Order: sequence, then structure tokens, then C-alpha cells
Amino acid sequence: MATLAPTSRLRGRTVELRTLVDALGRAAGGRPAIVVVEGEAGIGKSRLLAEALEAARSRGLQVVAGRGQDLERNRPFGLLADGFGCSRSSPDPRRAAIAALLATHGGDRGATTVSSDPALQFQAVDAFLDLVEALAPRGPLVLGLDDLQWADSSSLLTLGALARRVTDNPVALLASLRPLPRSAELDRTLEALDAAGARRLVLGQLDREAVTELVAEVVAAEPGPRLMAAVAAAGGNPLFVTELVAALLSEGAIRTVDGRAEVAEMTLPPNLRLTILRRLSFLPDDTLEALRAASILGAGFSLTELSATTDRSVLELSSVLGEALRARVLEDDGDRLRFRHDLIHEAIYEDLPASVRLGLHREAGRRLAGSGAEALRVAEHLARGATPGDAEAIAWLTRAAGEAAPRSPAAAAELLERAVALADPADPGRDRLLADRAAALMWSGRLAEAEAAFRSLLDRGHDPSVRAQARILLSRTLGTQGRVREALQELERVQRSPGLDDQPRAAAWAAESMARLELGDLEGAAAVAERARTAAALPGDHPAIGLAMASLTIVEELRANLGRGLELIDEAVRLADHSPQRSGHRNPLHLARGSILMDLDRLQEARATLQTGRRISEELGVRWRLPFYQAVLGMERFLAGEWDDALAELEEALELTRETGERSSLVLNHTVGSLIALHRGELRQAEEAAAAAERELADTGPRFRTHWAAWARALLLEAEGATGEAFATLAGCWDRCAGFGLAVEYPVFGADLVRLALAAGEPARAERVAVAVAEVAAHNDVPSIAGAALRCRGLVDDDPEALAAAVDAYGRGPRPLELALAAEDAGAAAARRGRPEAAAPLLQRALELHERLDAARGAARVEAGLRSLGIRRGRRGPRKRPRLGWESLTRTERQVVDLVVEGLSNPQIGERLFVSPRTVQTHVAHVFTKLEVSSRAQLAAEAACRREAAG
Repeated sequence: MATLAPTSRLRGRTVELRTLVDALGRAAGGRPAIVVVEGEAGIGKSRLLAEALEAARSRGLQVVAGRGQDLERNRPFGLLADGFGCSRSSPDPRRAAIAALLATHGGDRGATTVSSDPALQFQAVDAFLDLVEALAPRGPLVLGLDDLQWADSSSLLTLGALARRVTDNPVALLASLRPLPRSAELDRTLEALDAAGARRLVLGQLDREAVTELVAEVVAAEPGPRLMAAVAAAGGNPLFVTELVAALLSEGAIRTVDGRAEVAEMTLPPNLRLTILRRLSFLPDDTLEALRAASILGAGFSLTELSATTDRSVLELSSVLGEALRARVLEDDGDRLRFRHDLIHEAIYEDLPASVRLGLHREAGRRLAGSGAEALRVAEHLARGATPGDAEAIAWLTRAAGEAAPRSPAAAAELLERAVALADPADPGRDRLLADRAAALMWSGRLAEAEAAFRSLLDRGHDPSVRAQARILLSRTLGTQGRVREALQELERVQRSPGLDDQPRAAAWAAESMARLELGDLEGAAAVAERARTAAALPGDHPAIGLAMASLTIVEELRANLGRGLELIDEAVRLADHSPQRSGHRNPLHLARGSILMDLDRLQEARATLQTGRRISEELGVRWRLPFYQAVLGMERFLAGEWDDALAELEEALELTRETGERSSLVLNHTVGSLIALHRGELRQAEEAAAAAERELADTGPRFRTHWAAWARALLLEAEGATGEAFATLAGCWDRCAGFGLAVEYPVFGADLVRLALAAGEPARAERVAVAVAEVAAHNDVPSIAGAALRCRGLVDDDPEALAAAVDAYGRGPRPLELALAAEDAGAAAARRGRPEAAAPLLQRALELHERLDAARGAARVEAGLRSLGIRRGRRGPRKRPRLGWESLTRTERQVVDLVVEGLSNPQIGERLFVSPRTVQTHVAHVFTKLEVSSRAQLAAEAACRREAAG
């Protein structure tokens, strides 16, 4: 048989190759780059990518190359695991750990099911991102990923996250894909790559000159006009061109005379598939038979698999396929063989009659099952060979989905969708498949699709246990989107279901308790939570127990019974720690614990417990809780006076919200951002954030700490001079809190309401507020609550001694803003009483605190008070930190710079600073902007120059 030698060089792609090489240059210079190449099959995408990767290797860059495969689209992280070489035997501990993580599906963790465990996907995503960030400091890294149209959804999710994470790393991502097929996951990934600045290249047909050069190289002569006319039918597709010419050569249809190659006749094969098959017909019959069997296994296959499906030994097959390797129909691909081009594979596969393909897939699936192959591989073949109602294929698809779910809920959803399509509509097990598929959609963050799936399932009668599960999970889907009242309605329907078992009833009560709590019904929440706790104890439903106890904890917290609340949540955490597979932590217990610790002024403990909870959520795959953890961490940093760090946490929370669709943290997020901007004198930003919080509140309704939105609005109105409107706004908020019994909020904005009430001529209201805050303080030994009570009393009575006592109380706690405001009030009261010697040190203390916080509005007020006392400060230099340059960096940003210079990756920096790698990335991005650098290498060089200049 005539063989086709590879062409000596890439033709007609000079501009495109230069774009890819420029991306390599960016990575070599310490900056990230992304290029996506798109084009039809055979147009030269793979060859172009291979050329670029060879150029990268010749420059000494690190290269990771992977390729999507049609029959492995549901193997979680298959593209990246293969590309990075993640295997149990890898000498690199990181790669071996990823392989072990991806292999986890049960064992000593217990059986994994789609609806019981969202588990490992996001832990695996972070593991791959950490691997990239660990490799990048060793030298520029190039990721070359071919055939993204076949990539699994988990790898696509990781690529989208990678595009957002590597903005400061020397990483070049070069990817190629066909226009079709196009999944929703692929579209989302391409959008993420575009948002990260990807260059898009669309490969068109080769021009006539390039085609002529290509043909001349293949035939080793100048092509004549009839030959070029024949080749024109290939449409400038280089693979089509070479295959057509090779077919003509093999048939002896081309003659070369006096250095010119010409065809004797204008007759061409009717289509490319026949052209390819005609070329292959010269192979021995035994080789062709083996290739037909191999085509069933996909574009790539192992000899072990082929041996299992054909009943022929590996030794025999290696001999039979040797001719195909020599003819370059197949090529060696490590531990697998691969058809040299997908079109060759497709031509052989499509040449098999449809009925034969079905039978061969079914036979391959059964033989692979008998050889102990993984469930996904078996299921893929059985599904392709299945007919409607095929119980065997359905069972294997369900099993494969169960194994895929912890690592890739999206892959599980696709597998279950195929199982549902095969199931008979009258099959009683079909409803369970539909419920599990909807659950997988929910876990994967596709909330709108999950809701539609649950509602479709509930539109008709079916197994009560499936109905209960579907409604409970639908309620969680709705609640995560901020639609709490709708969620509550679904849970009430569950309780009305006849013949309901104890476990779903307990789970529904637990979820209902949280929904009622978010709507402000503390009595109802507590009563339902107690019922859930009792009902869940017998079946040992640890998630329901944990959620019920978290609800009871928050009820006690909101009623300002902080000690009792901490006892409850500590017990809940202890039980969850000892629950099977830590299932009790499926609900965010550490959020409730962190919140109570903040109320108790134990901010460092709160931060630690919130970080622990975030880590557990990541490990369990409960990803939609992460935005709330980040937002509450931002709240804690705000209270601690670490405002720049608070803003970084809030920024990261917003990014996570966009990724997950979770909205329950948005009101708190925007409100804390508004308060920081307000105190810093950035009124436009404060207004934008407050308005965003109010829009979200109007859309989703009140929930945890959403009353802070009215507090922020009142302070903004006061800053704009609308004191009466500010008083009315905050008074209305106080009354709503009082109506719901939210006593924990009294110390938060009691002093501000007292101030505004007195300014509005409402001393009776101010007195009632002061009494209410004092009652909260009497039941809780907490510095900031005691300080709030004393401050309220001092403002009502205009008593400098009470206000000075408030300063002392706040001074025993960790909240610098509240301490500054109390010192400001105390100093002003002393000044009004004609006691400048007492006023001055209090005002000086307030000024120092405001300046440390960069709270420009407070600093301006205090300076005015000092001037009224005749005290003018000497030159102190600029107090407001500049926006650009080294002096603009915050304390945390300077720490990050030092660790970047040490060569640490973002995960390593996060471990040092006890923050998430994503928050580190936010800090790094801010550093790049402030210092006007674009890479870690440039940052390190700038830092070295600065240190050298400083001596």
C-alpha cells in the first residue's frame, strides 16, 4: 500500500502560527495568554497546535498536552488527568494525589449516590488549579488542549476557573475545537476564556498557493492543471487534499512526465469517506477486521481493551495492527493506539451497518464488564448498543452516574439523561432516575435546569418517596436562588404527602425550619426544628439533625441568647464531626458558629471557624455555600477593622456567586461594601452598593443580616443631610426587627438610631432604644454590647462619663470602628460640657483610629472637633493612602508581595495567610493594578529594585 509521509512543514498558516508563538512569548515573559483555534475536521487545527507545542519545547517551556475523546466525554476530568499525567504511579505527589482523588467513589467512605453526595468535583477542580500554580513558578507553562468539543464537563469547568485564576502566572493556554458538537458547558467555558482575554482564530481553507505546494510535496513533482482541478473538490482542507491525492496515487491514477504530475482522468471518489476507505482497502484483511473492531472503541484504544472485546491476544493484535502503524493509519499514543485522524476512525466506523454497530457496542460492553473495566466505559458501549427499555444498559448508566457524581455532577446528569431516554415510561424506576438527574443538575450549579426538571417530575403522579425527595431538593434549589417563600410552599406540600416515611419528613421539617427562620418566623422555625431534630434521631439522618440544630442556634442568636446559641452549635458540630462520611456537615454549621462568635467579639475564633467551614464545604462539594462563607468572612474583617481584606473577601464572594447562582449572601455583601465606602467618604460607591443591596432585597426578601441594608441607607441619607429621612428609615428598620424579635440587631445600630432620634426631636424613641440595648447587654457579657448600651445611655443623657465608660468597654473588645465612634461621641460630649482637657485625648484617640481605618469622614469630623478646641495638628504628611504605587499597598498586599517574591504559589500563600487561594488571587490582581505590573516576574524585579534602592 502507498503510504503518506508527513509534510515537511506547516503550510498556509503563517499568521495563525505567529499568533500562537506570540502567546508563547507572553508566557515566557511572565504573562498569561489564551488562544482558541476553531475549524472543521481536517483543516489543520491539530497540526497547528502541535507545531506551537514543539516551538514551546524548543524554547525550554513546560508543556502539558491533552486531547478530548468522543467516548470519554463523561469521564470526569479525563482530558486534564491524561494531559497532566495524573496516575497513582506518578512520582509527583500532586499528580498521584489527584489520581487518588479522582478514583474515590465509595470504599471506606461508603456508597456514593448522585443524590446523596455532591462531594469531590470542586476539590478536584482546586487540585488541578493548585497543580498549575505549583508548576508555573518553575518556569513558563504551556497547556495545549486539542479537540475541546469532546472534553468532559469537569475539565471544561476547570479550564473556565483556570482562565480566571492564572491572570498573574506565566501560563499559555492553547486550545482547539471543531464548531460542532457544542455543549452548554463548552459554551460557558469559551465565554470564560473570552472574558479572560482569549484570542480566537478561525481556520479557513488553504489558499491556492498553499494547496499547490502541498500537492507538489506529496507527489514529488509539479502538479498539473487537471490534478489541481481534481484537488479543488477538497475545498482547501489539507487533510482532504492529502487523502485524495494519496488515494489517486494508490490507484495509479497519477502519472509524472517531465517533472509534472497529472491525472489521466477527471473521475474522483464520490465522497471523502469512500476515498479514505479506498486507501485502506490495500491493508490486509486481518488488519482491516481488527481496525473495524477497534473503531467501536473510539478514536483511541488500548490493546488490552481490544483484546477483551475481540477474544484475541494482545500479542496477536500487536502483530496484526503493525501494518496499520506502518501505513500511518494508526499511531502510537503512549499506552494507547490512536487513529491518525478522527476522519479515518469515522470512515471505518460509519462504514459498518447500523445494526452491526449496535451489536458490536453491546458485545464490547459485556466483554469489558467481564474484564472488570470501569463502569463508565462499560455503560458507554452498552448505551450505544441499547434499544428502548434495555435494563442492562440503564443499570450500567446509573452505576456510572453514581461513580461520576462526586467528581462531576454534570457528567452524572448527562449519563442519567441517557438512562431516562432508554427507560420505558411505565417503568417504576424511571422516576428515581429523573429525581437523581435533577439532583445532579442542582449539585452542579445548574439551578434553572434543576428546577425545571423537578417541576416536570412533580407534574404527574409517582412514587411518594420520589415525590418527597424531589420537593425537598426543589425547595433547596429555590432557596439557593433566594426564593424562600416558594421553597416553603414546596416543603409544606411534602408534609401533606400521605404515607410519608420518617426520614423525608424529618428532612423536610429541617429545611422548613431554615426557610421560616429566613422569613423572620422565629417561633415557627424553632418549633419545626425541634420536630425535625426528634424525627431525624431514629433513622440517624445527620444532615437533617445538623440543619435543625443550626436553625435552633440562629433562633437563639437572633433573640440575643448568645451563650445558649453557642452551646447548641458546638454540640451540632461535635455530632457532625462523628457522623458517617461527615454527612452532618452537608449543612453550613460553621456559618452559624462563626456568626455567634462574631456577636461574642471572639473575632479570631470566628475567622478560624469560618475558614474551617469553607474548607469542609469544598471537600464535600457543597459549593453554593462558599459565597456565603466568603461574605461572612468579609463581614468579620469589617468588624475587625481590616477593611481592605474585607473588600477582597467580598469581591471573591461576588465571583463565587456568579459561578454558582447562589444569591443568599448578596444583600450582606453589598451592605458591608456600602458601609466601608461610606466611612471612607466614597459616597458614590456607597450609594451604588446600597442600591444593589436594596434591589436584591426587593427581589429575594429578608434573610440573615439583611436589615443592615436599611442601616446603610440611613447612614447614607444622614451623610447627604437628610437627617429626618435617615431617622425614619432606621426607625422603621428597628421596628421590623422588634416585630420579629431580632434583639441581636439592637446593639448594632442602636447608637445610630439614638443619635438620629435626638436630632429629629424624638427623645422618647431614643430612650426606648437605649433601654432595649441595655436589656441585651444585661444578658450577654460582651464588650461591644456593653459599649453599645453605655453609648446609647450616654447619648440620651448627654453624659460624658457614660460615654467614656463606653470607650473603656469597647476598648476591651476587637472592634476599632465602634471604639472610634464612641471616643468621638465622648470627646464631643466633654467639649460641650466645657472640659477640653478630657475632650482632647478622646478626640485624638478617635482620630488615630479613623486614620488607621482610612475612614475619611470620621477623621474629618474629629479634626473639626479638635479645631473647635483650638487644637491644630502639625504636619503629618498625607493621611489617605494613595491609589497607585508601593505606598498604596495594604498590609496584606505587602505580605502577598513578599511571598510572591519568595516564589510561593497562590495555594501556598493562602496556607501562610490562612485565606483561600482565590482571595490571594484577588490580592495579587490588586497589587498588579496598583504597581502597574503584569506578571509575577516583573513584580519580583520591581521588589528587588525597591529593596536595593532602600539599601
